[in-house]
Amino acid sequence: MKKKLAMILAGVLAAGMLFAGCGRTGGNSADEAPDQGSAPAASAETDSAPAAAGTGDSIVIGCSFVSANTNPIDCPWELTMQGVSEGVFMQNAEGELVSRFVTDMEREEDGLTWNLALTNAVKFSDGSDCDAQALADCMNYIQAENAIANGTAGVCTFTAADADTLQVVTERPITTLDSLLCEWCNVVFKQVGDGFIYTGPYMVDSLDSGVSIHLVPNPYYDDRAEQRSDVTMIVFNDAAAQQQAFEGGEIDMMFGLSPEVAQILRGEGFTVVDYDAGYQYFVINNIADGPMADLAIRQAVSQIFDREEMITYLGAGRVATGMFAQYYSFAGHVDEITDVPAAQAALEAAGYERNADGMYEKDGEPLTLKLVTYAGRPDLPLIMQMASSELTEAGVTCTTEVVDDIGAAISSGEYDVIFYAHHTAPSGEPAAILNMYYSDEGVQNFYGYHSDEITDLLAQIGSVEPGPERDAIAQQIQDIVAEDLPVTFLIDPQWHVALSERVADYVPYCGDYYIVNAELGL
Repeated sequence: MKKKLAMILAGVLAAGMLFAGCGRTGGNSADEAPDQGSAPAASAETDSAPAAAGTGDSIVIGCSFVSANTNPIDCPWELTMQGVSEGVFMQNAEGELVSRFVTDMEREEDGLTWNLALTNAVKFSDGSDCDAQALADCMNYIQAENAIANGTAGVCTFTAADADTLQVVTERPITTLDSLLCEWCNVVFKQVGDGFIYTGPYMVDSLDSGVSIHLVPNPYYDDRAEQRSDVTMIVFNDAAAQQQAFEGGEIDMMFGLSPEVAQILRGEGFTVVDYDAGYQYFVINNIADGPMADLAIRQAVSQIFDREEMITYLGAGRVATGMFAQYYSFAGHVDEITDVPAAQAALEAAGYERNADGMYEKDGEPLTLKLVTYAGRPDLPLIMQMASSELTEAGVTCTTEVVDDIGAAISSGEYDVIFYAHHTAPSGEPAAILNMYYSDEGVQNFYGYHSDEITDLLAQIGSVEPGPERDAIAQQIQDIVAEDLPVTFLIDPQWHVALSERVADYVPYCGDYYIVNAELGL
């Protein structure tokens, strides 16, 4: 297997498949950051740290990205996806929020102060205790350094009240602190020198930024560490190369399958599992500049998109009903309708006329939309091309671009429509993502969207207990978004993963949020 791995990695490098996860670029290589999340060495805290556990022979996973580095501010999502980091709370396969750190939570009468009783049973990967002070230190660091962590409850302050109690004071009242502590940015870590160590079931043995990562079991995670296999994740930016590697037995698990590849592999007798992604595919509209700043244009474009046709092409999924997967109680009830004649009538009412080529223009300027997406989600370029064809056929001129760094594309503002994917409820509640996209200060509010109604509703949602009333507020926000269209809802997708016999019992859940988890490799 080691020889095969070397050959695969050589091929990846030769083909130039250098793709940074989630649109990020940069980061440190293994040579530049040898102690970031790596296997434990002897320290002042551990007189003689054990060697990393594990059976050695790696489970090999083909994917579209790995961490650029192991910094908890740069790559918290990727580190959790890789099984290196974990949140104070995590979502299990049944969708429940569970914690290895906390046994009980109580909120004081002021509505802002919470006291968390700790298990004091968790250790970092160097063997040191993850106690109340360690949790307070890392959570306060994240609050200061990652603005996303302030989205749900404002700036939160963490204090070690005593050896067994972590006190949390939120800026705004919330009723779901467990969900806040499950948000992807809130990972548990400790800084050691220039590097970082974590508490998850695996730790980084070596990292080639954007190319591959080799993981070994964390010997301090639980008493099953010695049973776990090593894991190697390899980035494939070429679907054909990934498929060939899987068919040849060189990788054990293949994420990011296109519909065509999933069908081919099933026909060849391989195990392919379909599952609800939890992600949503939607369009981010540039409402600050260009044609999409006009609501009439946004409405027309939304009516031109044929979501059912997109789903037929993808082979699975549902028409989106809002911002959330339809199995959540707070999923929206938006009815997305395709009506090209109505869209064309709206364009003409906005002053556009068809020219000799049948394309819409105003004052001699064609209505042209720049469509952009990224390669990290294989479905998105397919959807974008379909959308481009639909728009062109309806009389709207389009250009398309697939980029590696979608964050840079968004920041540049040089787009009209971004085709995007986001897991919108990995913490099992709606407020985090709604604040992130639709509050005035939201870190994903790239487009400067403001709604007085939504501002009021977001202020309410934090003080309402989970249940029908909270769900109704979330659904009302989604209804308003569907009218204003800072984003346009598209597809509630279903994904596919191909599995070798070695990992045939693997159960994916929460999209690709926990690809490497405590059950993998046993």
